[in-house]
Amino acid sequence: MPEGLTKTRQQTEIGEGLAVGCLVAGVNAISSTAPLDTALTSAFDSWPWVSRYPAARRTPRLAEILQRSSGRRGSRVARWSSSSGLFVPQLCDDEWDLAAACVHLEEATAIPARRWCELAAAFEGVEPVFVWRAHPIDPLDDM
Repeated sequence: MPEGLTKTRQQTEIGEGLAVGCLVAGVNAISSTAPLDTALTSAFDSWPWVSRYPAARRTPRLAEILQRSSGRRGSRVARWSSSSGLFVPQLCDDEWDLAAACVHLEEATAIPARRWCELAAAFEGVEPVFVWRAHPIDPLDDM
């Protein structure tokens, strides 16, 4: 991974990682609210790879990360689309399954997919009104 990622690149990678992590956890959509910002801030405090993303670490505003993710063309693995005030995680390539997306995410960020899933797990304790879930699956079991 190159040194000195721009703020935009940092947000893109975090957005992609959270999107894949949320999809693995069965999250269909999230709203951008203070409880989710608080959860992300808390997760960053103990996440070992946060030092790679200093701009996002200082002010992890989820809305900013997700809103910009939906319009970025540089996303290579996953992105967030926005609809009716919700953010929906999506894979960029329709031919990928979650296991393939996890492999591509690891290659793009040099961070194990399980660690992105751990970061996305920050949303597990948030009230269900802010996080819409399907049944979780674990494509990493076979990896």
